[in-house]
Amino acid sequence: MRRLRYLWRRHRVATVLFALVLAVTVAMGTRSVMFAIWWADPAHRFQEIESWMTPRYIAHSWKVPPHVVQDALTLDRLPGRRLTLEDLAEARGLPVAILIDQVEAAIAQHRPERPARRP
Repeated sequence: MRRLRYLWRRHRVATVLFALVLAVTVAMGTRSVMFAIWWADPAHRFQEIESWMTPRYIAHSWKVPPHVVQDALTLDRLPGRRLTLEDLAEARGLPVAILIDQVEAAIAQHRPERPARRP
C-alpha cells in the first residue's frame, strides 16, 4: 500500500497513464477471447446466409477473404458500421434474396469444395 501511495504522490501522470493502458489491454484481451470462443463453436461456421448477417460476419463464417463478399455486393469497401444484407438491399431497392444469391455465387466460386447453399 505504501508503494501505491508513493507512486501516486511522486508519479501521478505515469500512474494514471499506466492504469489507462492496463484497462485498454484488459478490454482488448477480453474482446479477443470472446471472439475466439464465438468462432470456435461449429454452429457459427458455414451458416446459411440470411438477411440479418453483415458482410463481415459472412466472410468470417464462410472463411473467405472479406474482399470476396465485398466484390459480390459491389461495395467499395466493407462498411464500418454494421449494415446487414437487409439494410443494403433496402438501400438499393432490391430483394434480399438477390444479394444472398450474389454472395452465395461468389463463395461457391472462391470455395468450390464447399458451396454456400446446403442441400
